[in-house]
Amino acid sequence: MKKQLLILLLAIISLQACSLFGRSRKNTPEYVAKTFLSHFQKLEFDEAAQYGTENTKILLSLFKSIGNMIPDSQKPEVPVGDVVIHFCETEGNTSLCHYTANGKNETIDLVKQNEKWLVDLKKEQKGRI
Repeated sequence: MKKQLLILLLAIISLQACSLFGRSRKNTPEYVAKTFLSHFQKLEFDEAAQYGTENTKILLSLFKSIGNMIPDSQKPEVPVGDVVIHFCETEGNTSLCHYTANGKNETIDLVKQNEKWLVDLKKEQKGRI
């Protein structure tokens, strides 16, 4: 009986450790940047907004509104390629991630708010993405 209880306890602890480890990997600048950019490339602005600051959400809402004004028949084909995060320079609660998308090398800013990494788009950045 003790052996079965010990095995059950170890299994529960292992599952909890795996769960915590998985969540911590999802809260990295690299993961957030890649996920955000992948959704952004596909024009999935609502999904991308989950990984952005309030300013980013406002800009994404603007992009979505503009996109909704264009009839489907006139929307250009959007190239979707792999997003490759090369590295992120992190200092305190800010991070600058260097990536390649559609053959172009770019950077994207992230900030840590409430222990969560978020993409921080600024008006002057919108032409870079």
